[in-house]
Amino acid sequence: MKHIKITSVLLSAAMCASMVMAPVSVMADETAPEETQIEETEKSEPKESEKPAPKETEKPSVKETEKQEPEETKEEEPSETEEKEPEETEKQEDPESEEAEPEAKESEADENTDSANVDSENAVKAIASGKCGKNLKWSVSDTGVLTISGKGSMYNYADYSESLAPWIHYNSQITKIVVSKGVTTIGAYAFYYMDATSVSLPGTLKIIGNHAFKYCQNLIEIAIPSSVTRIDEFAFTCCTNLMKINLPKGITKISDGTFNYCYALSSISIPGKVKTIGQQAFSACTSLTSVTIPNGVTSIGFQAFSYCDELTEVTIPASVKTISGQAFVGCGKLKTLNLPLLGLETIGESAFEKCESLPHFLVPFTVTSIGKSAFAWCTNLGKFLISKHQDSITDKNVFYKCDNLDKQVHKVKTKDETFVLDNAIEYKVVNPATDGTGTLAVISFNPDLETLVIPGVITDKIDENNSVNYKVTSIQTAAFASSEAAAAKLKTLVIGSNVQSIQDKAFSGFTNLVSVTGGARLKSVGARAFEKCPKLKTFNISSTALWKIGPYAFANDKNLKTVQVKKTTKLTKSGVKNSMKSSSVKTVKVKKSKLKKYKKFFTKKNAGRKVKVKK
Repeated sequence: MKHIKITSVLLSAAMCASMVMAPVSVMADETAPEETQIEETEKSEPKESEKPAPKETEKPSVKETEKQEPEETKEEEPSETEEKEPEETEKQEDPESEEAEPEAKESEADENTDSANVDSENAVKAIASGKCGKNLKWSVSDTGVLTISGKGSMYNYADYSESLAPWIHYNSQITKIVVSKGVTTIGAYAFYYMDATSVSLPGTLKIIGNHAFKYCQNLIEIAIPSSVTRIDEFAFTCCTNLMKINLPKGITKISDGTFNYCYALSSISIPGKVKTIGQQAFSACTSLTSVTIPNGVTSIGFQAFSYCDELTEVTIPASVKTISGQAFVGCGKLKTLNLPLLGLETIGESAFEKCESLPHFLVPFTVTSIGKSAFAWCTNLGKFLISKHQDSITDKNVFYKCDNLDKQVHKVKTKDETFVLDNAIEYKVVNPATDGTGTLAVISFNPDLETLVIPGVITDKIDENNSVNYKVTSIQTAAFASSEAAAAKLKTLVIGSNVQSIQDKAFSGFTNLVSVTGGARLKSVGARAFEKCPKLKTFNISSTALWKIGPYAFANDKNLKTVQVKKTTKLTKSGVKNSMKSSSVKTVKVKKSKLKKYKKFFTKKNAGRKVKVKK
């Protein structure tokens, strides 16, 4: 049995499940940590895949030192987090970058956990307070409320003792966190390991820093304001009881590890502006049952949904170009995968490994790469549809231990392939639908038809769940001229809305043809396209883009007196050269705004016959 190397995820799973870490010694210094102390290293973050550890969790205790506020210090205060530089949210500003603020220091030195300013007999007392940003303060009340107040950004913190947020001393007493109006960012590791059960965030908040709520195991739900535009890496990692969270519409990226090991999270609505789902973003969300990726997302990151044990249905739009390695590894109950035929380009290594319940898979036409073991151990995988041109991108390792595999080539049409639809029209493939909507040319039709309606789009069914669309864009040169039966029978021609060209002699010699209409996107009519159609009386094209009527287009059509092209603004002098030669046309009806210009085109010298040009 092949196994993927997964040691780092084991480490993260173990941390989230057992919370075993070395005791932390926290000093009571309220000043922000030195920058050299808070540079992040993600040495323990998971990078490879493995089944998460059991859900039973127990947090380690944080060793509390004296709760008395520190004496006055001459250290300079660090500057606020720069909001314009997203990449800097994981680091604290240089403490040397701005001068000390004596007043702030004086107030800090005067703090005492046994006393607080009380306005009245019933006022809430602050048992501790301090500074947590250039213009921010924090306080813990005797009722268990941690309040962050002021304006601007919070300091960033880190996960080692001397750099933890100062309120961690009072963690056992804090039940509620209130971030007040005016606060714009929550710093890195700000509420790391907090036991609070309630969090209130303001409408001024823009950024939630990395690891900000990591290991907040008592949080069940949290409302994120619509003002938030960025949630950084691992912000809610191991919030094991988090069941409900909203993501604001302004979010454009689900960062790495944002919700990994959120065991209780059963549903998530991903905002429409999201472009990227980062690695391990929802890894081991073992209660998640269905996911709909919004149109606009272009990539699903490494292990993004790995080991979501209850995940049964996933919908992926055409905008997704990459499903990264191990993205859905270990999703053992995944049965329904809604994936369009066009869009996806890369399926990473082990992307669907151990998806034992996946019954079938249709490879999108646009896929150019499938990584090894992509479907390994998909023991229930049966029909696997892939096109002829893609067969070389798979090998036996892709399907390791897929004992029920029924690999088939799906019926995508190739260039120049011909087919008849509905026993009416024969088409030839001009551009296959493997790289987008395909195009077709009409090459013949049923000779028993008196009325021929050429469709704008036809749908070609690939299997019971999938189909592709083709635009009918041309009527081929001399397409019907060789069919005497068809030429003698056809009376009415309706040109489809996507036909751009009627090529030379296409309907030459159709002796019973009376009416030609439609052609909303028609650009050109070929030379002699409708010559020798003696019964033709109506020629009315609705296109705004028609620029050419070829030479002798209506030659010997003795009953055609009026040609109507009343919407076009594109006709050129060269485009109508000799177009009326040998015809019986007396009037050409055109757009009113082009009347003067077109009169110069339809002269005997240019068009081959002098005609009246009217609106």
